[in-house]
Amino acid sequence: MYNNKIVSIIFYLLLLLMTWSCEKDKFTDPNDPRFDPEASGITLNFENRFQTIDHFGASGGFQDQWVGKWPDVSKEPIAKLLFSSETDSQGNPEGIGLSLWRTIIGDGAADQANSGFTPNSWFRETECFLDDQGVYDFTKQAGEQWFLSKAREYGVSKFTAWATTPPYFMTKNGYTFRTSGVNGFNCPEENYDDYATFLADVVKNYENQGYNFETVCAFNETQYEWSFEIGQASQSGTQALNSEVAAVTKIMDAKFTEKGVNAKIMIPEAGQLTYLYEGNQNTTNQIDEFFNSSGSNYVGDLSNISNHIAGHSYFSNSTTNQSLTQRKSLRSKIESTGGGLDYWQTEYSLLGTAYQQGQGIPNLEEIDYALWLSRIIHTDLVFGNATGWSFWTALNQSTFGDHPFRFNLILYEPNSNGPSHTDGTFYDVKNLWALGNFSRFVRPGMVRFEVIDPDFTDDNASVENFMISGYTNSTSKEVVLVVINNLEESRKIDFEGYGEVFEIEGNFFDIYTTSQSSNLKKSTATYDNINIPAKSIVTLTGKLK
Repeated sequence: MYNNKIVSIIFYLLLLLMTWSCEKDKFTDPNDPRFDPEASGITLNFENRFQTIDHFGASGGFQDQWVGKWPDVSKEPIAKLLFSSETDSQGNPEGIGLSLWRTIIGDGAADQANSGFTPNSWFRETECFLDDQGVYDFTKQAGEQWFLSKAREYGVSKFTAWATTPPYFMTKNGYTFRTSGVNGFNCPEENYDDYATFLADVVKNYENQGYNFETVCAFNETQYEWSFEIGQASQSGTQALNSEVAAVTKIMDAKFTEKGVNAKIMIPEAGQLTYLYEGNQNTTNQIDEFFNSSGSNYVGDLSNISNHIAGHSYFSNSTTNQSLTQRKSLRSKIESTGGGLDYWQTEYSLLGTAYQQGQGIPNLEEIDYALWLSRIIHTDLVFGNATGWSFWTALNQSTFGDHPFRFNLILYEPNSNGPSHTDGTFYDVKNLWALGNFSRFVRPGMVRFEVIDPDFTDDNASVENFMISGYTNSTSKEVVLVVINNLEESRKIDFEGYGEVFEIEGNFFDIYTTSQSSNLKKSTATYDNINIPAKSIVTLTGKLK
């Protein structure tokens, strides 16, 4: 009898609960988003668009001067790797198709009897087109000029130039670096006009040869002192106060107009991203310093000034949060100016130790360096809205430790350690192909669009694990997705709304994979059978129906 009462009570309670639930549902809006099916695939939001891509590039640095003088049989394959957009018989890219090449305007350290450099820094000494008697010799920098010509031959249409310092005979101390007693810009004010004239003449000479130089920068990483004892210098450079940069830029503007130079003057080119938007020193906070019309160093109204704000992504990635915060802050600062400015990342290689991600170097494979590089490119593009991105430096010869995988796209080894070497060998580093996952396929004029990954909606988690960015050309209907899988396992991806929101011609993507065992290796897969291998960078290309 007692048990029957318990059963009856339980039955009554269940009936009451069911009735209450049914009654509750009667008052539920059938359009309540809580009842929408959860997204299970990657969403490609073509309507939410961001920046237009200008280029992916690399700097010849100082070292293209030496490799550019090698025999053709040794250097031609290097140019193909950097600039070619052709494919082999299996459809694999033969090169990474850079769309911009960045070259130096030399300062003459290589022309001096005593440059003040250490003997083992010979490869950073540059020739100068102008001598101390005021005579131009445009056959100088022959190696750099060879790479410029090969880039153009392969179809590169965009070039940019920079200088680290005025020529040695225009500086305060007669050297291409600062020494004790030299304060600020290593150039006396009476030589500002000469420096501006020199730069205008050099760029005009290139333009007369048919090169399209988009920008020229006379001030590179002016936050640093670049001071050495004579005989101990390892690189040219000079600090410059913002007021000095502005003063020279105004003179350059007049010279560019006078000589009919088409290239624009690009400032600043900051040594770190934070120098662009914060700081109270007289070499930092450069966006406000140069583009706030109420400031004493305002140059934003000059007719020959570029709208590109350049910075270097070195030392901006000690944590994921720092990496994202710096780029979001830079993006916000640029947008707040309302002046049509955009961001070029013009130098990055794996300086510092952040790339190790807490691991010991012996535990790293070559693909780990490429994955880190891809991560930085992704954060600059997606969170910084970079319109241009360039690597420093395309060529490097250091084989110390793990240097071969950090500071170059192509490792070269001269046949003797000095400027008189006659030939050498090279190795295409995995970084080359990782950059190629972007540069070969994301072409100038493409627009980045929003990509939503339901498995990694948190920015930090995405950057540390699995990243996707998307680009399209509305005219050709090309779609490019660059996927970076930092996970230890592969991941199959599906697309939300395929067949309803968008379709790809033929229902398949061409796929190019860079991993420990492949370099942009081509394959194909249907839209519903795409698998991203562990620890890989993968580019998907297709055309919208």
